Amino acid sequence: MMAEAKRQHDWNVASTIMALMAEMNRDRKRRRKPFKPDDFNPYADQKPIVARGTVEQAAAMLGANFQPRTSESLCRKSEPEEHTSS
Repeated sequence: MMAEAKRQHDWNVASTIMALMAEMNRDRKRRRKPFKPDDFNPYADQKPIVARGTVEQAAAMLGANFQPRTSESLCRKSEPEEHTSS
């Protein structure tokens, strides 16, 4: 447990130095995004890349047919109630 914590600390220090060196030598035309220590740290939690798409694309991938609703087929409860003032 103690050895793992030291290993993670050492990687935090090393990745900070690596990010600093990479940032000093970064070609801003080729890479617009600055380097971060997490880019070099194998212990850093990698956030998953979120895939963006439309409902039509998701339906096509699942082999389903997508037909958007028309305004006539909406539920009446989704329409705002008329305001009655007394």
